[in-house]
Amino acid sequence: MAPKIRERLKTAADQLRAAGHTDSAEAVETILEPGGWSQLRLPEGSFTTNVPLTVRESLRDALKDAAESQSKTLSGLVTKGYREVLAGSWTPPERPGRTTPAPGDGAVVLNVTVEDEVRRELREWIRAEAPKLGYRLKMTEAWVAISYLRSQLGVTDEVLASYVERLAK
Repeated sequence: MAPKIRERLKTAADQLRAAGHTDSAEAVETILEPGGWSQLRLPEGSFTTNVPLTVRESLRDALKDAAESQSKTLSGLVTKGYREVLAGSWTPPERPGRTTPAPGDGAVVLNVTVEDEVRRELREWIRAEAPKLGYRLKMTEAWVAISYLRSQLGVTDEVLASYVERLAK
C-alpha cells in the first residue's frame, strides 16, 4: 500500500473511533495490519483474470506514476471503465492508427486484473455494440482499458511526450 493511502486510512480509523464508530474503525485497522488486504478479496465464486496490455514504455511509466500520485490503482480504474462502458456512461474514443515509436520507447506489457464477469460482459458489448459506433478500426478490450486509464489519470499527449523525451536521454 502506498504510504499516502496507509496514512489516510489510519486517519480515517482514528476519526471513526473518535466519532463512536468503533466497529468501522476496527475494520479499517484490520486492513492496515500485515496481510489485512486479504480481507478485501472478492466474494467466493468471483474470480479475476490478468489482462495484459501491450503499450509503449513511456505510456506504462506515465500511467503508473499518475496512478500512484493520485492514490489510485490501475486495475480498479480499468474495472470502473469497463463498468462505465457497459452502463453507457462512457464511450471509448476512436482508436488511432499505428504510429512509429520513438527510439528507445519499446513495447512492454502492463498487467491489470479485472473481474471475470465484468470482462466477459465487456467482450460481449464489443462484439454487439462497438460496431454501431462506426469507428474505422476495430474496438478492442485493451483499447477500452488504455483509453479509460489515460482519460481518468490525465495522461495527455503532452504528458506522454515528456516521458518519451526522458527515455530518449
